[in-house]
Amino acid sequence: MALIVEQLRGIPGVIFSTGYLILLCTIAEMVSQQEPFRWRVRWPGVMFGLMVPVFAVVVSTPLNWLWGHLGIGPLIRLPTQQVGSVGAVLAMLLVTDFLMYWEHRFEHRFLWPVHAVHHSVEHLSAATSISHPLQFVPMFLFVAIPLSLIDFGSYAMPSMVVIVTSFLLLFIHSPVRTGFGPLRHLLVEPAFHRIHHSLEERHFDRNFSILFSFWDRLFGTCVMPRPGEWPKTGIHEAPSPRSLAELLAFPFRLWRREQPPAPIVDSTALQPAVPDANRQAA
Repeated sequence: MALIVEQLRGIPGVIFSTGYLILLCTIAEMVSQQEPFRWRVRWPGVMFGLMVPVFAVVVSTPLNWLWGHLGIGPLIRLPTQQVGSVGAVLAMLLVTDFLMYWEHRFEHRFLWPVHAVHHSVEHLSAATSISHPLQFVPMFLFVAIPLSLIDFGSYAMPSMVVIVTSFLLLFIHSPVRTGFGPLRHLLVEPAFHRIHHSLEERHFDRNFSILFSFWDRLFGTCVMPRPGEWPKTGIHEAPSPRSLAELLAFPFRLWRREQPPAPIVDSTALQPAVPDANRQAA
């Protein structure tokens, strides 16, 4: 119990770190000025961005306690002493990103009305990367639970991974053309992820990776952006929500739109056929 209390006490630090990262990305966006800079549309994304790392801490801590209470030990133990701290963090980033890649694809395939909230943003930035609260459900099932069954050897490493992942989640949505040079074949950069949010049909269901771009090449979903390519973003189904109420109702409105219309019954089809006297008999 003392360990749980200690981890929960770290939430204010996680919030501060995430807010600092959002500020850094926002400053970079103000300097680059690739798109119109609007403060008003950024606040919902700021609030959601602060919630994501808090969710990771709040969920992972009880899960670790639950497995221990049930006598379920870690299914995988990372050899931290053999690979070192850097190797352990890299291994955890690889595992986390692999899980997030498939969780991302699951949302597109089976929970599109929920995930569409995130894609509805017309002006991408680190502070407009909003999502629906229901998106935490697949994140819990596909990411939080598997990670809680892995022993990474230290509780400091998961916190570091959360911070790195949160930063890249923010940065790849920033409208900046700053990239990683030759490392773009290894890491996701803003231009690569912008393809994923593109309005162009040829870009649909492409570039799902969050940290490492090679997952998309490995599983056949990669589209490398051409030099200078900067497509418009958003979705065709509906504009981005402008209030909390619109955000919460967005998936349900979109789901109703996707329902096929009720079949129209032609009343004349129910009447008995009358032979046409002027029609030549077959």
